Amino acid sequence: MKAKKISNPFHKGNQAAHKIQLRFFLSLMTLITFAFVIGIFMDPSSSFCLSGFGGTSFAAMMAIGDIGDVSDRQTHGSNIAYKAYLIEISQINPDVTFPKPNANREIGTLPMKDGQYMKYFEAHDIPTYTSTGEKGDITTSGENNFVMIMGGMRDQLLTFIEEHAGGKFIIIFKEVGVEQWYILGNYDRPMVLSSYEAKNDKDGRYVTFTFKRTSIDQYYKYAGDIIRVPAAKHAADSTTLAISPQNNRYEIPNGSSAAYTINAISGLTANDKGRYITLEGTGTDKAATIADSASFTLEDGATWTAKAGSSITFRVMDPATLVEVQGTRVQTA
Repeated sequence: MKAKKISNPFHKGNQAAHKIQLRFFLSLMTLITFAFVIGIFMDPSSSFCLSGFGGTSFAAMMAIGDIGDVSDRQTHGSNIAYKAYLIEISQINPDVTFPKPNANREIGTLPMKDGQYMKYFEAHDIPTYTSTGEKGDITTSGENNFVMIMGGMRDQLLTFIEEHAGGKFIIIFKEVGVEQWYILGNYDRPMVLSSYEAKNDKDGRYVTFTFKRTSIDQYYKYAGDIIRVPAAKHAADSTTLAISPQNNRYEIPNGSSAAYTINAISGLTANDKGRYITLEGTGTDKAATIADSASFTLEDGATWTAKAGSSITFRVMDPATLVEVQGTRVQTA
């Protein structure tokens, strides 16, 4: 006679619990996968897609490296210089590619429209820059703020308020005692003159301008020229780029009878080290070229052709050497 199999209620309970746990695990994995897919479609370049909830890939963290402390010299306040350049978006040439930051956080010369130049505002007190950010349910939202206090109730300031309230700007500023300029905003996401306060009472007369934009992008190094005068004209057919102390921009014209190569520089001294020189092409069928040579160090050794609409920025390494600033090249043909 066969023994009767006795049902174990505890065994059945364990099986049911295991099924519930498995379903929960599969549901959780489905939810995580769904979140990653949404992240890819919303921001393909986001490192979230590669590193999950950390928000930054391991490779990116390795590139940043260790960050140590600094002395009080690096932390003291009131370090933004009084003078800042405000470039309205309408002054930018939309037909020329707006420069993007390179790996060194440098941005090349802004493509201004013909006849447009940069105008500065000299604040009455130290300008203030702040940037804030907060993680939300989906992504991190940020905001940049740049505040300037202008002294007096002058006609220029009152006209600026009337004509440019709510206007879109790119701001170039620097710190006290250094030559490096910094840039806030770009063509697609500029700084907006979001508010102003004009005050004329017993305490004083001044106007406060507040520029804002919603972005987690911080300011970059401006590796371009402060455009205050027209570009100097390079002599057609000349193989030597003559650089003057007064100008950092040079138009490179078409050859008079044939294309020509610029392979030498002149006019620089040891004091020019670190200076940025921008070349703007205006050539057509006989455009000049600049190749990798003893005088010019080009990225990946690639020759630049001075066709109309093309541009390139170099950094002065020494009186005899110009080095291309990565990411500043515009080549139209």
